[in-house]
Amino acid sequence: MKSELIRKFYYNYKIVALIPVFAVIIDYSLTFFFAGDTSMILSWEASPFVRFALAHDIMAAYLTAIVVFYYVSSCVVLKVLYGTGYYRFGVLLIAILSATHVIGGMSWYFRSAFYSDGVFVMSLMSIIIAFVVFGFSLLHERVPARF
Repeated sequence: MKSELIRKFYYNYKIVALIPVFAVIIDYSLTFFFAGDTSMILSWEASPFVRFALAHDIMAAYLTAIVVFYYVSSCVVLKVLYGTGYYRFGVLLIAILSATHVIGGMSWYFRSAFYSDGVFVMSLMSIIIAFVVFGFSLLHERVPARF
């Protein structure tokens, strides 16, 4: 029963695509909660987009845009991958990206260079996995040329 519920969740790309949406909301909620004030965010935030949005007082619009972007792009990618052996890698990348956002928000609590480097390594992991899987798919999923 429990595994059937997990399977329904896992194979419903519209639900899986909600994971990064919640992660981004958690990330920025933690950022604003633990940073103390906006001057700290403007000085120390890693994302230039967040700093720009905050400096120009468009944070709500930025957050809305990033949430919509993450959901739509996750849905599109997972829909394309659905039914292939690569779907699991799409879900894995979404999970890593989401975890990176949540622990990124927690970095304002820990305020440690070592912790921040760990967040950066997780970001790199998702990029490396994406390139490796893409390269693997190019090597093994060749489409015959048509002339």
